Amino acid sequence: MGNRWFVAIALSLAVAAAAVAASDVSFDFREAVGGFGIGRESFDRPVDLVRDRDENIYVLDQGNNRVQVLDRRGRFLKEWGGRGFSHGFLDTPNAIAFDRAAGALFVVDTGNHRVQKFDLKGKFLMSFGRLGSSDGDFNKPMDLVVDRNGNLYIADTGNNRIQKFDSSGKFLQSWGKFARRRGVELNNPVSLAYAEEGFGQIYVLNSPECRVQKYDMDGNLLKEWPMHAKGEGALCGPSRIRIEPRKYTVYIADTENDRVILFDKEGEPLGSLKEGKKGFRKPSGLFVDISFGEDLLVADTGNHLIQTFRRTR
Repeated sequence: MGNRWFVAIALSLAVAAAAVAASDVSFDFREAVGGFGIGRESFDRPVDLVRDRDENIYVLDQGNNRVQVLDRRGRFLKEWGGRGFSHGFLDTPNAIAFDRAAGALFVVDTGNHRVQKFDLKGKFLMSFGRLGSSDGDFNKPMDLVVDRNGNLYIADTGNNRIQKFDSSGKFLQSWGKFARRRGVELNNPVSLAYAEEGFGQIYVLNSPECRVQKYDMDGNLLKEWPMHAKGEGALCGPSRIRIEPRKYTVYIADTENDRVILFDKEGEPLGSLKEGKKGFRKPSGLFVDISFGEDLLVADTGNHLIQTFRRTR
């Protein structure tokens, strides 16, 4: 199918309060791109995305096992990947992260139990990891983030732990279910985010409990809170967490409940966002860009769309 590009500037979306909101937030819907398909400017379950300084969008198109790159107007620029296990190929990838300092992209290649690194043109640079439970091994990794020093933190979901690597893929440390320190245990961590506040912090989403856990850079637990209000009756499942880098607002793609929910850095609810061009269906990827205001890009997986919003309050 051809390009499906919808633009609706200044369509204001009032954001419903979640529980007792500390303050209301609101967004303007900006644009949507995509639609189901295997061709250019189409997607089959887009699950994550990043945007560069030129506003090009790198979409992790899971069903097509590829990275597809679009310009700021939603026009096709390039793609790479394809299903396979050789270098540069992918099997059910789940997350993509941008190392701005290195000008490189990291992709969590979940089905191949590894992480691959590419330049911005799609050239394969390196990979690390294999199926296993030893240091540096993975069992269905789901997400990753890059800190200010270029270190990588991987949600090693099947092994119930977070692993830390340097920029070359060398294992540095881990924490999780089998850690000796009380309070750092993890059960099915599905997503994580990095905040530069202080010496740095790592936020982790545990899927079965639907809890946010905040750690320092050595894996010491600092704070935790539930994603859903008591008695809300919300479903729990794999979701995505990202951090706005100024006020450290916490954004969560609450996948099973078809919405994006927001918290302040202490876990106080701020509100939720449920629709743009269409109501969300299983949103699973987020990117917060503060280059031109505060833009929120949502990988609306069930609708096979990328929807973009501008925060107004």
